[in-house]
Amino acid sequence: MRLELRPGRAGDVFRLQEIERAAAELFRGSGLIDIDAMAVAAIGDHSASIEQGLSFVAEVEGRIAGFAFGEMHFDDAYLREVDVDPAYQKRGIGAALVARFVEAAKAKGAGAVYLSTFRTPPWNAPFYAQLGFSEAPHGDYLPWMTAIETEQAKLLDLNTRVFMRLGL
Repeated sequence: MRLELRPGRAGDVFRLQEIERAAAELFRGSGLIDIDAMAVAAIGDHSASIEQGLSFVAEVEGRIAGFAFGEMHFDDAYLREVDVDPAYQKRGIGAALVARFVEAAKAKGAGAVYLSTFRTPPWNAPFYAQLGFSEAPHGDYLPWMTAIETEQAKLLDLNTRVFMRLGL
């Protein structure tokens, strides 16, 4: 498998949305997400991440197989989404994308990378813990994290969610 990581481009966004939908199917029947009501990340959100230099895609043999994107929040980075096409999962692509995002965040001067994920599926919090992330105590949430949590509460059971942090 020939894996290449590169910055995301505007022309990639529809493929990234396709991957996000396909990867979300892993949650069907879990009770964690209403897949049929789920919206994918908006084009504008991808565009902002691309402009900030915090959007990355993984290509395998020239085909986009996964992506990671996020944004800066003051002196920290927020890893908003990591998805790998189910046809390419369990090959280290997700871990490589996270590492590339962390590297870019560090280059931008971020003190930490944060993410919000589900606690239990092995490809969520347990996966990020293996990469060095740890749970951020609720009392340590920054204002922007609380704002994200408020939005998530409209669609998700917050008891199933956790913010995680990786210090840089």
